[in-house]
Amino acid sequence: MKRISLLVPILLVLLLATTVVAAAEEVTITLWHGWTGAWTHVIDEVIEMFEEAHPGIKVNALVVPYDERDTKLMAAIAAGDPPDIIYTMGNVISYAARGAIIPIDELMTEDELREYKEYQYPLWTANEYAGHLWSFHGFVDVMGLYYNKNHFREVGLDPDSPPTDIATLDLYAEKLTKYNQARQIERAGFLPDDLYQWANVFGGQWLDGEEITANHPKNVEAAEWIASYSKKYDVRRIVAFNSSLATERSQALDPFISEKFSMQLMGQWKVLDIARYAADDFDYGVVPLPAPPGGRKNAMIVPSGYGLIPKGAKHPREALQYLLFWVGKGFEEQRAKIFTMGGWFPLADKVTEEPIYQDYIRQYPQLGVFSEILRNTEPTGFATPVELFYLDRINNARDRIRLLQGGTPQSILDQVDREVEAELAKLK
Repeated sequence: MKRISLLVPILLVLLLATTVVAAAEEVTITLWHGWTGAWTHVIDEVIEMFEEAHPGIKVNALVVPYDERDTKLMAAIAAGDPPDIIYTMGNVISYAARGAIIPIDELMTEDELREYKEYQYPLWTANEYAGHLWSFHGFVDVMGLYYNKNHFREVGLDPDSPPTDIATLDLYAEKLTKYNQARQIERAGFLPDDLYQWANVFGGQWLDGEEITANHPKNVEAAEWIASYSKKYDVRRIVAFNSSLATERSQALDPFISEKFSMQLMGQWKVLDIARYAADDFDYGVVPLPAPPGGRKNAMIVPSGYGLIPKGAKHPREALQYLLFWVGKGFEEQRAKIFTMGGWFPLADKVTEEPIYQDYIRQYPQLGVFSEILRNTEPTGFATPVELFYLDRINNARDRIRLLQGGTPQSILDQVDREVEAELAKLK
């Protein structure tokens, strides 16, 4: 009995020591993100799954608004207190050029890097710059052409034969457009409004290595096609039509869901919006973006992003573990569940093959079209230190081209080329 009483304190001391060691070994990493509202539960569940899979790592997630992120990150780095991870999209290479983030490949062994590149080929190339890998894509958006099958039936078009080339798209757009008694557009068959995407579909390119190619001949061809709609349907009528749409364009007021458009370029997320907010008899389909002769089928352009490790991060290796989990490598079942929560697409076949994701595709069959686009694409990257500035200039050019203001498509894109080259030169 005396021996047992002596053992009890010893065991308690050992248990306490073990607890202290375990607590000392536990690491808390800080994550900056911008997910609020309906997305809060998604990031919370992702973190919960990660912590369950990595018992020694905790995640402290902080909301930092996107428009404050750059200023706050650079200030935190200067103060020696940056987060371990930051979610961002479109300015990865800008941070890399400024020396603000750690090359992720330097944290990985040769085998880890090779396996990752095989796992997420070819999307990893969107985050490659100056011979290094700077970020992991946790998800991407895939674009397709949505079309209203009831509208097709109404004008005598086969709802099971959507347009697959630009000439047919133009023809169907004309048939589907409706006017009121005042000859104003009541329903738009289709209006191209994304120069960034359509230039890629036409076979253009925005970059040649590090060289800016805004005025690439195929980019100009896409811009001229966009301008042709403003001429054909009268830019004043188009402006009036767009002005008539609801200011708030989400949920049931979305122009496609509210049947103001018969065909529209949109991403995979719209499938879930339609399921939630469209009328019960709403009937639609999705196809890859129609391309002209010589254009890109299954076209896809990928910005840089999404998870970065800032320079001076206190726990870079634990941050790497979180980013690898976010990608899904080795955690395919958890990652498949995450994809279903956010309406995203697996970037690896192993995740796609998970039963939970296959059930999801069966529930929303239109998502299968986007999945096939992703499987069959050769994505075009947009990796440049002036990515956000460049995209802003492209969108400005798009607006001028659509409104038939400020010159020809050629002269407008020539101007974009000069402006972006000048911005890039500031960094050299």
